[in-house]
Amino acid sequence: MNKLKLTVLLITTAIFLTACQDKEAGKLDNRVLAYWNYKINKDFKSAYQFLSPGWRESESKTEYSNRMEQNLINWKSAKIVSKECSKGNICKVKVIIIYEYMFRGAISKKMTIPTNITENWIMINNTWYMIPVKNNFGKN
Repeated sequence: MNKLKLTVLLITTAIFLTACQDKEAGKLDNRVLAYWNYKINKDFKSAYQFLSPGWRESESKTEYSNRMEQNLINWKSAKIVSKECSKGNICKVKVIIIYEYMFRGAISKKMTIPTNITENWIMINNTWYMIPVKNNFGKN
């Protein structure tokens, strides 16, 4: 009887932990897609709230919004490809971004371009935040 109770307890614990992990993964997915939807809709002040507290200490909402508005990219869609998490509160999220870019010069041409990016996300006080990396794509 004790072995049966132990087995049931272990199975129940495994199911509970898996459910918790799935719930947290769902929260992360929702945060990533919400962040990108704000950027797609050019609502940079709302997107700013998804940046890590440390990043927000170094760049104001106005500075971030101004920087985002100056780029030549028009984001069209975002789709999560994969996630790799360590320590339970830090994840690398691979996202396919489709964007339009207007090439300037002798032949002005707008092109739609897909690209894969990897973002770093961290959970702080039960909320997922993106940790931006300075790069040329979207002037993040």
